Formats: sequence, structure tokens, C-alpha cells
Amino acid sequence: MPLITPPTGKHVVPTRREELSPLENAITTDLDPDKLSDLAEVLFAFNNYKVGPMKGFYVAIEVEAGKFWCVGQLCADRSKPIKLFDKKLFKTAKGAQRAAERLRDKMLA
Repeated sequence: MPLITPPTGKHVVPTRREELSPLENAITTDLDPDKLSDLAEVLFAFNNYKVGPMKGFYVAIEVEAGKFWCVGQLCADRSKPIKLFDKKLFKTAKGAQRAAERLRDKMLA
């Protein structure tokens, strides 16, 4: 997995070169980058100091207010804190939550 080289003398959570999808970009654009950075550090520790998607950490994400949800996977990565599975959208949060639970159960089995 290609990583971006951290600045000289800085100990930082590595970041993948993987581009954000249009939906991931739209969702993370308005989020505070400092808080995303803090989240990445915590997820990096939870992920045994490895960069990338975290096994079993699936969530339901609202992609259009009150209309559509999708499943996302938390990632230990500053530039891409969540990987969205945007090929399948759900009309209810419950539907997306159930799909996230099924993915988690399948991954952990």
C-alpha cells in the first residue's frame, strides 16, 4: 500500500495515497481537519499501529440529510478516515446499520 512520506523530523500517522471518492470528499469537506487528525491517531493505535481500514469497524453514514445512508469502514488514516461503500445506498438508517452489522459479523467470523 503506497504511503505519503511524512515531513522530515515529524512523527506522524502515515497517510495512504489513495484518492477519496466523490462521496467521501463531499462528506469530509466540512469536517475539522484537526479533529480528523486526532481521530486518525486514536484509530491508528486501535489498529495495532497499522494504516488502513480497520477490520470489524463498520458504521452507518448519512450521505444525504434524511434521504440516504450508506455503510462505511473506519480507517486509521489522516487523509481518508472513513471508506464508504457508496455503491449501495439505503433509504433508512436502520437498513444501513443492519448492513454494517452483517459486514462486521462476516469479517469477525
